[in-house]
Order: sequence, then C-alpha cells, then structure tokens
Amino acid sequence: MQHEFVIEAAGERLAATKITGADGAEPRILALHGLGTTATRHRVRYLLDALADHGHASLTFDFSGNGDSTGALTRSTLCRRRTETLAAAGQLAKNGPPVLIGTSMGAHLAAWTVPELRPRALVLFCPATYPAHAADLPFDGSLVRPANHPDSPAYAALRRFDGDLLIFGARQDQVCPPEVIEGYLDHARSARSAEVVWLEDCDHFVHRWLPGQESLRDDAVHAVLRLLAA
Repeated sequence: MQHEFVIEAAGERLAATKITGADGAEPRILALHGLGTTATRHRVRYLLDALADHGHASLTFDFSGNGDSTGALTRSTLCRRRTETLAAAGQLAKNGPPVLIGTSMGAHLAAWTVPELRPRALVLFCPATYPAHAADLPFDGSLVRPANHPDSPAYAALRRFDGDLLIFGARQDQVCPPEVIEGYLDHARSARSAEVVWLEDCDHFVHRWLPGQESLRDDAVHAVLRLLAA
C-alpha cells in the first residue's frame, strides 16, 4: 500500500510517499535520492516495495527542485537538503530509531544527519561525500565533485555512528571513486557492523541498473532484509 502526501520544509512542499505492508505500520525507514535533474523518489521503489512485502514500511520523498516537489534545483544546497531530510524524518514512527537508505548525495546526507537521527542502520548506494565548504554552494554548477574529502561533514558525523552499515559499491562508478567507500569505512569505526557489497558491472546509476538484474536485485533485497533483522 502507498500513501501520497506533502511535507512542508523551509518554504517548499516536498512530494512524499509512504510504502506500507499489510499491517499498515508507520514507516521507520527513510530513503534519500541522489543529485541530478532526473532524480526522484520513484527510483528506489523496487527495493522499498520488496521491503514492504516483508513488513518493513518506508518513506521516500523528492527533494526541492526535483520530481513533484516545489523549488528550483539551481537554488538548492546541501544544507537545504539536510534540513529537508530532518523534516522528512519527523514523519517516521517514533517507537524506535530509524533506518536511513541513501543513494549518492543521499548517502552523504544520511551520514551527515547521524547525530540528530541516531539511526540503527545505514544502507548506502554508491555513496558520495562533499567537503565542508560545499555545504552552502548552490546546485547551479558551483558544487564540487564527490571525492574522498577528509573534512567532509558526512565523515565527521559518521564517527558517532554505532549501528549497522551496509554499502553497495559499483565497480564501474564514474562519479564516486572507490576511495570514498574506503573513507566511509575508515570513519565508521564505532559501527556495530560494516559490510560492502560490490556490484561488478554496475555504473553510478545503480537504481537504473539493478532492477533489471534479477538475481543481483534479489541478493540486494535479502542483504537489506538481513540488516533489518539484526
């Protein structure tokens, strides 16, 4: 089942979807999409629908300037999207710590919000990181490229993470180098567990590629389900 609604955040209206199972339980999973003009909350539905089939409800939304949300992408910043992430997290169930699923830029935001949200698990697809000075740069061509930036606020926040970390890396990723994943692992030293799943023939656009790879898609779903059951 799904429920469409709107989240008010920083003067924008964010299009959001709750995906629930048969029991109708409120979601404790928040999914964050990546950067780009075509990025939307729908890309990861193949995963969220599968999780709902196993009783794990989730919430996903379009950041301002993307999809069905208001706003202009060129006026957005990482700081603005962090504020929107926290607003969306306020719609999650309050009976336990959340699980954050982040893709590319969404992974950076998931890690950056660890101090506030205190998630029990992070599931990161092709994670990006940005340096501290990039937080207020608009998405008008000013934003620096993802790299293993030592001063990234995502890394700094991740040092406080004590839950379970699952990363899906793409061997053919032309956007985020493998050193970024090494950086996530290096800074997640307090995590209860950390695992990396490498997708050998996948490029950065993992949610375009993975749904068509039946066996690998099922493996990815089961990896996330194992994490949720831990």
